[in-house]
Amino acid sequence: MHTYRYCPVCGSELLTAEIENRNRRRCTACSWIHYENPLPVAVAYVLNPEGELLVARRAHHPGYNEWALPGGFLESGETPEEGCLRELKEETALDGSIDSLIGAYHRESDLYGSLLVVAYKITVANPVVQINHELFEANFYPFESIPPIRLTLHRNIISDARNRYPL
Repeated sequence: MHTYRYCPVCGSELLTAEIENRNRRRCTACSWIHYENPLPVAVAYVLNPEGELLVARRAHHPGYNEWALPGGFLESGETPEEGCLRELKEETALDGSIDSLIGAYHRESDLYGSLLVVAYKITVANPVVQINHELFEANFYPFESIPPIRLTLHRNIISDARNRYPL
């Protein structure tokens, strides 16, 4: 997250002040306030017709070389559902349909700052995976054979999904 030092409206230096019970950067000249809002992310919990879970080994940070669920940042003008399906298509060439919302999560990232992560349960009819440059590999696995997922958020999403939607 970019932290402003100068007001983007009038160019004056920003000072820290307590506003709405939080320390925020504020312009003393024009009263502009810098609200540090989270970046929106969508994550896909994808099952194939056999009930196997799609996991991917990431080729970029954050989580370089880690096994994770597919997902990424939302683009301007798209809904979380659209962004989730777009990211799935970009990373794996899979077309899916959203079954349900798993949950919304907050995460702090060293690279990006505050993230708001929305996770969806997705079903794909044709589970033929073709990865792009963002992944080293991706495949569907039975739950007992999933590679180790060390990203806490992704483990939480998998756990929440399995508790809400048991096979």
